[in-house]
Amino acid sequence: MARKRSRASFRAPNSVRRAAAAPRQRARDAVYQWLKRRIVLNELRPGDSLTELGLAAEAGCSQGTVREVLLRLQEDGLVVREGHRGTTVTGLDPEEAAELLALRRRIEMRGAERAATRATSGQVAEMRQLYAAMAAAARRGDEYEVLILDMEFHLALFRLAGLHALNQVLVRCMLHTHRSRLWAPSHRRPLAATASRHKPILDHLAAGDGRALARVLGEHIDTIVDVAPQSLVS
Repeated sequence: MARKRSRASFRAPNSVRRAAAAPRQRARDAVYQWLKRRIVLNELRPGDSLTELGLAAEAGCSQGTVREVLLRLQEDGLVVREGHRGTTVTGLDPEEAAELLALRRRIEMRGAERAATRATSGQVAEMRQLYAAMAAAARRGDEYEVLILDMEFHLALFRLAGLHALNQVLVRCMLHTHRSRLWAPSHRRPLAATASRHKPILDHLAAGDGRALARVLGEHIDTIVDVAPQSLVS
């Protein structure tokens, strides 16, 4: 089990604090996105202890809002809540990372052939827009935006398969994969290369070639991250 770490107080940006003072739904969404970003980018490290009181003070919101956000992050697999023992950032375990990457591969490849036969021209056009936005974020050097658009691209593709019960499972797999990739510098590649790797996926989707789409998607996932044990922490 991951060892709990203390962490320095980190005041949320003014934009987050303003949103946190807004109506409840907007406040929850703002605080959720703020904490999710910090965890995924490993600003909050595996095993870090999180308190509702401390986070509420940093974000300028109520403890109730933080509690709801932590429950949502738990659904994403980003935090572990253990009753009186408190909440910690989920660890990065090498065996778990390997299993989640393999699960992600199976889920996405299973959906690929179905997606290729179901995608409309309008849906393919929407995928092209996501790809273009990802490439633009890469040119700006915005690593987190590239990551988010990468996830949106893969989730949009999977939703075309209509396997809705697996959506949240896939979200968990993706978030853990990205955290693992960003944890070790050896996993990173230039942002432009990250974006361009999605072009063959888009091309085979547009061609309606399900088998080829599943093949290139499997190859894409196989080369996302090296899950060697020495690269991760638990």
